[in-house]
Amino acid sequence: MALVSQAEFARQQGFTRGYVTKLIKKGVIQLKKGKVDSAQAERAMKANADPVTLIRSEENTDLISPQGQPGAVDFVTARTMREAFKAKLAKLEYEEKSGTLTDAAKVRQDAFKTGRIIRDELLAIPDRMADVLAAEEDPATVRQIIVDELELVLNRISKQ
Repeated sequence: MALVSQAEFARQQGFTRGYVTKLIKKGVIQLKKGKVDSAQAERAMKANADPVTLIRSEENTDLISPQGQPGAVDFVTARTMREAFKAKLAKLEYEEKSGTLTDAAKVRQDAFKTGRIIRDELLAIPDRMADVLAAEEDPATVRQIIVDELELVLNRISKQ
């Protein structure tokens, strides 16, 4: 049972002296001969603590303000975060409008359409060329006819 002054207890706990005084006025902390029993005061504070506050303090240890309040961000940090976010959004908007940034879904859709056109054109070659190739006996002539037809199809696709 270590009795300490209110100021010393506040320093030990990382509180302000005014906060300790407030806890005493509320009746959470009991004084003994004008001093605070630190062990009893800690137990009393835990017993009277809001469960939500305890959960938040355990989960949000990464966001601690300079005043030591868990889950809180000071004004300057919050404003800096907001301004950085706005700058990133402005950059994305600029890149999109200038044409350096494109919607990925639109690119996928255009690539699918192009692939479908190429596939359809190439699959149509055997139907168009079957009779012509069947009449030819010379393998070199057959080869040249196929090459010419492929070049014709690919040139037509590249102009679309």
